[in-house]
Amino acid sequence: MKRLILLIAVIMFAANIMAQGKKDYVNLGLSSGTLWAACNVGAESPEQSGGYFGWGETVPHFYNGKWSQPLKEGCYGYCWANYKYCNLSFKQLTKYCCQEEYGEGGFTDYRVLLSCEDDAAYVIMGRKWQIPTEEQWQELLDECQWTWTDNYNNTSVAGYIVANRYKKDAYIFLPAAGFYDKNFFYQGNLTGDYWSLSLDKNNSSYARFVSFNSGGCRVVSNNRFYGISIRAVRLQREKN
Repeated sequence: MKRLILLIAVIMFAANIMAQGKKDYVNLGLSSGTLWAACNVGAESPEQSGGYFGWGETVPHFYNGKWSQPLKEGCYGYCWANYKYCNLSFKQLTKYCCQEEYGEGGFTDYRVLLSCEDDAAYVIMGRKWQIPTEEQWQELLDECQWTWTDNYNNTSVAGYIVANRYKKDAYIFLPAAGFYDKNFFYQGNLTGDYWSLSLDKNNSSYARFVSFNSGGCRVVSNNRFYGISIRAVRLQREKN
């Protein structure tokens, strides 16, 4: 029954943003040839925040002004009690775990990249998309010009314009969409956080993501249950 409810939720969420998978990607001229989506997963335009996901979760806990049904009574929002791949605690992980002290009953699987079924970009946008790896985010940081704006295209939305250093009309906009911790929303229009596909190999309760504010950008690690944004990259060939 829980799997059926989750499947229905995925279908409903995907249906509401079906146009996202049809949007153009942007060729930023990166060394790897990686192509970046024009909008966040769940957004219909570049300035929109889109959905907020826990790492490895494909359905937001908060969507259309409503909280999802909690896994544990009274525990709403983005927290370990509601996180898909643990048993109520960061030391009871049930998937993606490299250290016995974080796994339920000493569980380990040494998986450090999200599989297709746990990749929200792949599940929602289709087989030609995925969440970027840590290395793809680092390439974007290293090879593009990042320019902060407080008012992207007169929308009053702050964030970074990320452009080809030599061709300024090739760019994406990453809104400072803030994040969710439990059922509280923080730092909207001040900070941006975007998941990577990559687990923190040194602390399995953490995953890697890009975090930025007007002062700069970097790849960091923090709790897998946090509700943060996703910007997809386009696969050059479909996964099997």
